Amino acid sequence: MDESQLQDVLKRICARGQISRAGLAQELDLAPSYVSLIARELLASGSVCESGMAPSRGGRPGRLLQINPQLAHLIGVDIGTVNCRVLVTDFLGQILAFQTFRSQALKGPGPLLGLIHREIEGYRRTFPSIRAIGVAQSGVIERVTGTLLFWPKVRGWQDVPLKALLEREHGLPTIVEDSARTMAVAEQAFGQGQGLQNFVHVMVGTGLGATLFVGGELYIGSSGLAGELGHTTIDENGPLCSCGNRGCLEVYSSGWAIIHRVRTALTDGVTSTLAPALEEHPEELSLEMIVEAGKSGDRLSQTVLSEAAAHLGTALAGMVNVLNPEKIILGGPLPRVAGDTFLDPLLYFLRARAFQRSVSATQVVISQLDEKASALGVVVMLARELLGKLAGPKSPPPPRGGIPAIP
Repeated sequence: MDESQLQDVLKRICARGQISRAGLAQELDLAPSYVSLIARELLASGSVCESGMAPSRGGRPGRLLQINPQLAHLIGVDIGTVNCRVLVTDFLGQILAFQTFRSQALKGPGPLLGLIHREIEGYRRTFPSIRAIGVAQSGVIERVTGTLLFWPKVRGWQDVPLKALLEREHGLPTIVEDSARTMAVAEQAFGQGQGLQNFVHVMVGTGLGATLFVGGELYIGSSGLAGELGHTTIDENGPLCSCGNRGCLEVYSSGWAIIHRVRTALTDGVTSTLAPALEEHPEELSLEMIVEAGKSGDRLSQTVLSEAAAHLGTALAGMVNVLNPEKIILGGPLPRVAGDTFLDPLLYFLRARAFQRSVSATQVVISQLDEKASALGVVVMLARELLGKLAGPKSPPPPRGGIPAIP
């Protein structure tokens, strides 16, 4: 059989999760007998397994095929500004182990990478079939080399070759991706992006980024940097952003911006229920505290959250006008913590400023995935990249006369 067709079969099984031989034959326009031959070889090699019965259409029901979850174990690492998360999954993303710890990123790459190396080595002793590592990182990534070019608001992390360092230390294939993008991939695989062709995922945490899916495929742009929504200018004369520009959306609507605005207001003596608790330890101010205060009637917290949501809603109106997506999914700590307190004003400004026919067809929801999303998403990306390398037997020759077509 042709190697490219073998890979098509594997990719289609992976994309569908489960699919019958008849379904494969129909979708790939191959003869059922030839698909059965491919399936038999893939089952014998352990690349795929049977996972139940397909719905009957009057005849004998066929068995469903899926990628073998034991094809390999994978490690996902999410390096965040505050926390670092490490998990182990099977090949289909089922989480087998998970650990989170303080990243202490301000101390520089050495200490944090040392902690990550120890976590990986510990997991490799427990799961000897780990075959690769995926890293999600919230800085600006050069995708081909896996180099962290810079990490906004975190000094000492310029031009860190994460991929090379991890591959040298552990001898395993490694990919490095932007954490906003990996969070969106997890949403497509396991969350509210399942089955959608055109949607946008917006991550609102310490920073702010968007991920685009067009025709069901991740859109990364010509240089791999698509989705930098947080660095869209909304005020040409606004405050300086960590990227060097002025008036970026991230300065107004990110979690960092909200905390900074509330802390500055408290320092200036603005009345707030948060003031007494933060007189001695202003560094302990968190999004959770601000949201809770806002829900309890604190005017400062309500104002800051509402203005941040308004700016983001206005920016998303432009995105709706340009892309006309089916859905916008809000992910990350801020939407997860704030819920409708943040969503309601965002929707008001989005609907007020977007082309009405487009926005009426766009659903806006908050992600239901938890803090594991970024690490889980990079594992999904890793599995897709490795699928053709780990799975599949040596291809037998095609049947004489070529591959039979469906009559």
